[in-house]
Amino acid sequence: MAPAQRHFFHQRNGSTRIDLFEELSDQAVAAIRSFSRRIGAPHIVDEVILPTLREGNSQLFAAVRDRPWPPWGLGARHITALCQTQQITDESYALSPVYVADDDLTNIGLISAVYKEVLDQLTVSPQAEVCYLIAEGSVLPDQVLRANGFRKSDDVFVTWASRYYTYHIPAQELLNVLGLDKPSSADLLAHDFGEVLIEKNAFFHQTIYLASRAQWASDLGLSEMIGLVRGGHASKPGGVPAGTGQWAFDPEEIIEVQFNNLLGPQRQELLDYLIARENHFRPATVIERDSQAAAVNARQRRARTLDDLGKFQGLLTNRIKEHLQPALQKLKHKEFPLGRIEMQATASNDGDYFRLHPDSDGQDRREITFVYFLHREPRHYSGGELRIFSTRVINGELVHADRSHILTPQQDALVFFPSLNQHEVLPVRVPSKAFGDSRFTINGWIHRA
Repeated sequence: MAPAQRHFFHQRNGSTRIDLFEELSDQAVAAIRSFSRRIGAPHIVDEVILPTLREGNSQLFAAVRDRPWPPWGLGARHITALCQTQQITDESYALSPVYVADDDLTNIGLISAVYKEVLDQLTVSPQAEVCYLIAEGSVLPDQVLRANGFRKSDDVFVTWASRYYTYHIPAQELLNVLGLDKPSSADLLAHDFGEVLIEKNAFFHQTIYLASRAQWASDLGLSEMIGLVRGGHASKPGGVPAGTGQWAFDPEEIIEVQFNNLLGPQRQELLDYLIARENHFRPATVIERDSQAAAVNARQRRARTLDDLGKFQGLLTNRIKEHLQPALQKLKHKEFPLGRIEMQATASNDGDYFRLHPDSDGQDRREITFVYFLHREPRHYSGGELRIFSTRVINGELVHADRSHILTPQQDALVFFPSLNQHEVLPVRVPSKAFGDSRFTINGWIHRA
């Protein structure tokens, strides 16, 4: 009987084992540095791998070949593949691509074996899920991940280069979909897992690898897939207050109410007024916690505001009052004696934003926040979505839920939501940087008497 034909990677895979690192000795760091040089990205050791390990809740899975003799000391470990995991929040994990050097780029058995070890480790917990960040408008990564069971979250992560969405899937489901639940790591290293699964895993891993390469090969690259940082997730932290054992927020609760076509033809008059008053706009301010004084804090908010709305102040006040009662009913917000209505115009230009914040601490008189959108047509900016979280006061603290709504600015639309609700304005992009091309809003607060 003729001996079975050996595959191209038989010899090197036959002497490979897969190690798990949670802490690194000096010799292990030296082996990882050597590997990172071979993949053409020596910087990822100090800029990605080591800082992530120091943050905690991170593991390294490495395919290793030992030299025959002496099997210890510097250079004893020869790393051929590497994958890093990091726990982002409870039961949610970000995974790096399976890094390999050029001579193993088609060694799908090696790549799949490392990935299987990762998923096997995660699936110890039935609730564990795998997350990736994929760029807005992505074609191939979006298609491949969805074809393998990933779900796309509405949460947006923004860099200077692009916008990214979280794709997530239970780790056990991914293990099953890729067909890695039945073969052993040894079977995978021997490429003994069938042509269909070889092709499926090759397409999946090469897509992950190539979509991520621009980010880790160069910090200037525009990458379709980027690393998901600890503290970010398909949902925001908050949800279940510790010790309650139940959800604090009704998932069907209405967070905001929107009314369209608020001003009609008068919208253009208001926009022209705002653009003509460009020189009267001032840097936006915030009121810090435990302070009564408004101050500029560019780390929290970047924009320009105008308090004098001229004749439009009365027009907007009347329209807001007309829509307030229907808004309160839809929000199921208890009625309150109407006090003053304060408002200002905000112009958000290139790179501007407003980080997560509430407009009330539950102790002041602000009850309802409103935002009215207007801009030039056609629109000359992108981004600037308003993201709103359901928020409650629990034991004297503001707690926001896992669920959020993301509202894309719509021309001539007015939005109401409770001032307690945490919200943020995602970064705005205005390629022209012209003031008239900004994202304009009239935003303000309705007080109880």
